[in-house]
Amino acid sequence: MTADRWAGRTVLVTGALGFIGSHFVRQLDARGAEVVALYRTERPELQAELSAQGRVRFVRTELRDESDVRGAFKYLAPSIETVVHCAAMDGNAQFKLERSAEILDSNQRTISNLLNCARDFGVGEVVVMSSSELYCAAPTAVAREEDDFRRSMRYTDNGYVLSKTYAEILARLHREQFGTNVFLVRPGNVYGPGDGFDRSRGRVIPSMLAKADAGEEIEIWGDGSQTRSFVHVADLVRASLRLVETGKYPEMNVAGGEQISILELARTVMTVLGLPERIRLDPSRPVGAPSRLLDLSRMSEVIDFEPRSLRAGLEETARWFRRLKR
Repeated sequence: MTADRWAGRTVLVTGALGFIGSHFVRQLDARGAEVVALYRTERPELQAELSAQGRVRFVRTELRDESDVRGAFKYLAPSIETVVHCAAMDGNAQFKLERSAEILDSNQRTISNLLNCARDFGVGEVVVMSSSELYCAAPTAVAREEDDFRRSMRYTDNGYVLSKTYAEILARLHREQFGTNVFLVRPGNVYGPGDGFDRSRGRVIPSMLAKADAGEEIEIWGDGSQTRSFVHVADLVRASLRLVETGKYPEMNVAGGEQISILELARTVMTVLGLPERIRLDPSRPVGAPSRLLDLSRMSEVIDFEPRSLRAGLEETARWFRRLKR
């Protein structure tokens, strides 16, 4: 199948004005899809940009309210063929620590409402943005798609991880009981143009960019040796669409293939901004998993493009950030 596979299809995207969701809207629109874009938080400039081509219809919807979601499916586009679910309550480590109950409650209600409506309104396929955080593998192990809750269930007080585990279990049960064709995408750390800079919730790369550009120190929790895999948001979207196009696997890891320590990431951010190094380590703060290595065999088999390097992606993101500030 090719990109033309999306031409003329009606695709519903949740979290359509969010970071990842807006990139799905952009790429699907470019491929000729009719996009029903559900959102909760207003972003007028982004909405105007994405609406320019005329094939995107934005509808404000509270996904935690079942009647609101059913109304969207029933009255806006009864012939929805694909759902791409990007909406989720998320944040940095501190945000997740302080609001775990709220995150779990919000995210589990959202996925339940969405899958039930997809079932009841005969949606052909559902793409769920999951997370590589749900893996239970040892820090030194490479996490394969089967190394999830099916291999080892674990308790955590991280409401975000619990919500993603719940979403995947529910999706799998819907697939088995109701025949819903669900694809689960497990990305590494996502970055790229269009991300937000809310310091209480922001991802690591935009937080670093904002602090460095403001002349502040980049604070790293722990000693900075913890490593992560990153993926550019445009590559995440392309890989996810390819997963659906091929229909080869029900779940897939998505990352750029490079491992980098958080300390080296901070140094690279300083370099691409052309700024002197200002980094402070705080060993007293929680650091999360020391590493998260993802097996990308399925992704390499499915995609038909070369993911951009982290350095190239950071340079692009830094240029976007500085244009945004003008």
